[in-house]
Amino acid sequence: MDSAKKKLIPIEQDARIPMAQVHQLFAGKTTPQEVLDVAQATPKMARAGEPLFYAHLYLGLYFEAIGDDKSAKEYIMKAAARAKENGYMGDVARVHADILKKRKAKRDPFRNGGHG
Repeated sequence: MDSAKKKLIPIEQDARIPMAQVHQLFAGKTTPQEVLDVAQATPKMARAGEPLFYAHLYLGLYFEAIGDDKSAKEYIMKAAARAKENGYMGDVARVHADILKKRKAKRDPFRNGGHG
């Protein structure tokens, strides 16, 4: 992850909420909670692009990148629940959620009716 942080493309003045905070998160300069706080603080009337959807999606990807599978799944599933409302990126969330579900099913075949 440190190598990736060093290669992160610099982005300045991204007005899309919470994309500036997401970039700072991947750069190691903020926390997941700060990303959520900014997305949740956006007035409902100004929620073009649904900041909370993007916060959930990118937090899921962030947690997956650092190896926290439980948190990754939690946030990807939250984003996927809003997939229909978010166009192409909603489809990205839905497909990623399907991949995580299939990955889980392969690791736990008895839970899904398999015989191991």
